Amino acid sequence: MPRTPRRPSPKAAPAPAAAKAPTPAGGLRARKKQQVRDAILAVCGRLFRTRGFDETTVGDIVGEIEISRQTFFNYFPGKEAVLAELGLAWLGAQGERARAGARSDRPARLMAGFRRVLREQLAAVEQDRGFMRLVFTRSGLFFPHGPHVGSRADEPRLDRTRAFFAGLASLIGAAQEAGELRRDVSADQLAEMYVAVMVTTIRLWLTGYWGGTESLVERGMRAFDVLEDGLRARTEPA
Repeated sequence: MPRTPRRPSPKAAPAPAAAKAPTPAGGLRARKKQQVRDAILAVCGRLFRTRGFDETTVGDIVGEIEISRQTFFNYFPGKEAVLAELGLAWLGAQGERARAGARSDRPARLMAGFRRVLREQLAAVEQDRGFMRLVFTRSGLFFPHGPHVGSRADEPRLDRTRAFFAGLASLIGAAQEAGELRRDVSADQLAEMYVAVMVTTIRLWLTGYWGGTESLVERGMRAFDVLEDGLRARTEPA
């Protein structure tokens, strides 16, 4: 009896090609760009402190990093933009320090931790007076001006200052929930009041507005004492 021809077994479907590992976020090129940007910021921070802002030229900056002038301008339109970025970085660091300091004191009073960090921040500003004067008077960090303010070009500054205020308001909100601060005013507005008082105090001290020899730590903590007294939760009518 003739054999029935065997049907060829169906070929197994080819295994899907191994997916290529996704390029790491940013990739090598992005990391290189970030390194150049970080180098510009680091060199400018040092030169602005040691030589002065007006005395430092773009030629000085690119010579230190060994990049071309065009490369510098690919990252920043000028020295003022670098100073603004340094100011924003400082602001972000201060916000994080305040939140970390307050959290470290739990379950003790949140404001006790905040007070300790504020004293450290004021002391740091006092010790770096020349550079911090630049940040507060020339960077446009708190007092921006010009037609770009509020435009799309101003969005990076707005995003980061909003993040700072949001973090500060979150801390204040936690203190309100803990019964440390009054709750009849929103945390956003209390954050606004705090920044208004402290920025004015720091700016006037940095520029020598009042004269005298009082330290920033003394003047700043006195301002904070008065502010905190007004914001403290009360168990009876004031």
